[in-house]
Amino acid sequence: MIYYIVEKKDDQLYLIENMLDKRYTLKTETNFSQCNGYLGVRASFETKMLHESRGMFVAGFYHKAGQHEVTELINCPDLIEMDLRINDEDFYLDTCKINGFTRKLNVMTGELDTYVDFDLTKTKNIKLRSRRFVSLKDRHLICHQLEITVAKEAMIQIVTGINGQITNSGVSHFDKVENRVFDQKYMYTKNRCDDEQLFEAMTVCGAQEALQNSSFQLKRRSVLGDYQYNLDAGKKLVFTKYSYIDTGTINDHSKIEAMQQSLINCEQMGYDNLLKEQIQSFDKLWKYAKINIKGATLEEEASIAFAQYHLFGMTPSDTSDCSVAAKGLTGEGYKGHVFWDTELFVMPFFTAVFPNIAKNLLKYRYKGLSGAREKALNAGYEGAMYPWEAAKDGREETPLYAALNIHSGVAEKVWSGIKEHHVTADIIYALWDYYKLTNDKEFLQAFGYEMLIETANFWCTRAKLSDVTKLYEILDIIGPDEYTEHVDNNAYTNYLAAENVKLAYEAMSALKVASPEVYHLFTEKYKLEDNIVTWKTFLEHIYLPKVNKDGIIPQDDTFLSKKKISDIERYRESNLKQSILKDYSREEVVNMQILKQADVVMLLNLMPGLFSEEVVKKNVKYYENITIHDSSLSYSAHAIACANIGDMELACDFFTKAMEIDLDTNYLDSNDGIHTASLGGIWNCVIQGFAGVKYSMGYVEIKPHLPNTWEEMQFYLMIKGQYVKIMITNKKIVLETDQHLNNTKEKLQFLINGEFHQLEEKLEIKR
Repeated sequence: MIYYIVEKKDDQLYLIENMLDKRYTLKTETNFSQCNGYLGVRASFETKMLHESRGMFVAGFYHKAGQHEVTELINCPDLIEMDLRINDEDFYLDTCKINGFTRKLNVMTGELDTYVDFDLTKTKNIKLRSRRFVSLKDRHLICHQLEITVAKEAMIQIVTGINGQITNSGVSHFDKVENRVFDQKYMYTKNRCDDEQLFEAMTVCGAQEALQNSSFQLKRRSVLGDYQYNLDAGKKLVFTKYSYIDTGTINDHSKIEAMQQSLINCEQMGYDNLLKEQIQSFDKLWKYAKINIKGATLEEEASIAFAQYHLFGMTPSDTSDCSVAAKGLTGEGYKGHVFWDTELFVMPFFTAVFPNIAKNLLKYRYKGLSGAREKALNAGYEGAMYPWEAAKDGREETPLYAALNIHSGVAEKVWSGIKEHHVTADIIYALWDYYKLTNDKEFLQAFGYEMLIETANFWCTRAKLSDVTKLYEILDIIGPDEYTEHVDNNAYTNYLAAENVKLAYEAMSALKVASPEVYHLFTEKYKLEDNIVTWKTFLEHIYLPKVNKDGIIPQDDTFLSKKKISDIERYRESNLKQSILKDYSREEVVNMQILKQADVVMLLNLMPGLFSEEVVKKNVKYYENITIHDSSLSYSAHAIACANIGDMELACDFFTKAMEIDLDTNYLDSNDGIHTASLGGIWNCVIQGFAGVKYSMGYVEIKPHLPNTWEEMQFYLMIKGQYVKIMITNKKIVLETDQHLNNTKEKLQFLINGEFHQLEEKLEIKR
């Protein structure tokens, strides 16, 4: 059940809170965050509250605060806070009498709109409206407007500016702060880290109403303006604040003049005109991103749009210097680190609709090759082993210790960064998906081939030849299911590793024939002839878990021999994730036949042709019964799997649960940031699951399984530089080219109903 009210008006979709329930303060701060891919601002209220977690984050702005600290995404100075006094009485939501409250996020434009009707002790019947957004046109810009109406004449005092006292859970990242005011109007801050990174911000405030008095003050790490207005009864004070943010290093040229000019332009345009630009910018994205579904409920429609809004907001659009954090730009969770979530859950949306953004995400991983090589070398392997958690430079950032053992009280080691290696193969899987849809040979030559070679060499040294089986086995590993540690031959990892090596082998073998001169360039850097022989041997002898006598694919060598627990439903139905770790230690859970998240099921989704339909159905059912879905990644993977086997009742149930991960009534979820993988998974459910879209080399397969209530769905895919509009109903599939972004209009191949079809301009096929 979704906690928020959903409203649709004039093609705009709103998520709404119609009362202030302080239990949900942190959750809504996360969900209603305003993000644009460069910066993200949590939806904290202007005036401080007792239970809040204020935050603003800039993509790629990482720092390590000390030798024993972890590199993390910096929580930057606060530009949203406003102290409000009316007739010398402070206004706080925690203490005033609230007569009416509404807070809503327009997921189509990113504007946050808050309304409060309240009484103070001395002044009654005050109405306040706050509107703000982060600009999509100029991603460095925050636009903010406050409206105050009073029933009787009142003196309004607003104190606001730049609060530099914000920390990452108590840790400050800036060792030097400079604040000043230009022209008695523009407040400016320059914050320096010890590695010479800079955060700069400038803000300007004003109102059309006559200013009675104003002054500026420097506080520790902060610069503030104090604005006072005498407001007549029934009149409205409209107070605006525009803020410009930038990051760089101390060697960069001064940005002060450019920032000031940007703010001058904002003042001249005004909030409403800037909002019109915002709407136009979003409309350009929604033209190809929006999924139209006849028969979908309003909650389904809003949940899908909410997911896409945050996908836009969490993903850098014009740089390859950073990637998508596990909590996007909405909170401090997971220190802002980058996981495999990006490649397998977030990136599919961009690969299919905005491939230039997907390319940047892959180039970020290419830039991290040196860190991946370093990690492989330190672990005793060749090639490149990507980090479990990455940040700025591609090095491993996973903390060594985390939760306490419930029995001993001793901090338990985090093994993911040491033993969870499938991320390397996941990145290559995403790389090849990108290539299949784009046919981007230039990318392969400049970046992709090297990534293929380095990662394939890693897997060939990571696997060990068994004296018993005479096969290459991958021992002491962790698969996607993190409740199963230190296992041998995890099925997901072995199959994805084999696919990684296979892609390298086939790509370089084909390159040798098609482009000998390009092939020669790589032979100068790598011993390709030797590599190809090694890869071929690996592929001939890699151990790949097979179906057992009961038709089940063993998740690993010992998993099916472990005991099951009788009260698993207790943990499956718990609102508190990982509640099983309150009853059992991690070591005890490792020795149970119980899963945190999809593992074999994910393998079946990614590589659908590995096993027969009967085997797939049996395994999806088997592993679902022992999965407690303690990971936000799990529901979407199971929804896709169930759709693929035709179990639409279960698929729709999992889809609903995936949609509700951030939006549900559980106020304990999402407090430290959005669930990025789950939001990407929602799009995957709709397109990969219900529309049944899969990519192969040279063609796209469409095999729909629409929910019973859905009459029709329409969406766009970009295939080899061409936008294709796809309409699916229960009776037909219609394909139509919409826009060509390259000079060559290639005829596209589709596999539908088991037959190949060629699309030139429009194609209609009966189901």
